[in-house]
Amino acid sequence: MGWLQGFRRNGRSGLACRRGSSAVEFALVAPVLLMLFAGITAFGICLGAAHNLRQIAAEAARASIAGVTDTERATLAQTTVNRSLSSGAMFRPGSIAVQVGPDPNDATVYVVTVTLDAASLGINVFSKLIPMLPNVLRSTISVRKGGL
Repeated sequence: MGWLQGFRRNGRSGLACRRGSSAVEFALVAPVLLMLFAGITAFGICLGAAHNLRQIAAEAARASIAGVTDTERATLAQTTVNRSLSSGAMFRPGSIAVQVGPDPNDATVYVVTVTLDAASLGINVFSKLIPMLPNVLRSTISVRKGGL
């Protein structure tokens, strides 16, 4: 009967004791919340990077309109990207590849493509917790050739 009396302290039975229930509930809920926060953080970083990459590509395309030849357009686009990277905090200078060339389907259009390796964003630390987003982020802007 000694073990049965251990269950009955302060007039309550051992099954009604709730002292460890908060710890058990936290142990069940905490991993799910941590994965949720990790997913929100990784998605937010990737979404911000895609938005910044799109802005940089649009600026490069706008600047390249002034070029007369494809070489001049490519130089203007690369210069604009480098200028944007030097003032921004999300990407390092030299981390973005720029391609400028004619559209294969339409000779009156040229395309500015800006590519970023997503590994440079530092979200790979979450790869064991959550499904990861693409490894390469790419933004393409098409511009119609103007002039006389």
